Amino acid sequence: MEFESFEQALHLCMTMEEGSPEQQEAMNYCLRHAPVDLKAMLEKRLFSGDTDDSQDCGCGCEE
Repeated sequence: MEFESFEQALHLCMTMEEGSPEQQEAMNYCLRHAPVDLKAMLEKRLFSGDTDDSQDCGCGCEE
């Protein structure tokens, strides 16, 4: 699957069926092409097992 932009891949990450091959491809694309600060935050949370919801990710969301 080819993506035209990070934003397109991010949209597919959020809208594709959970665990689908398309969602997986979009997530991989996002990890490779994310802005540096976002990439560092995602890698830290994905690979360190950090699931503490009390931490602020800085994106403005309210989990």
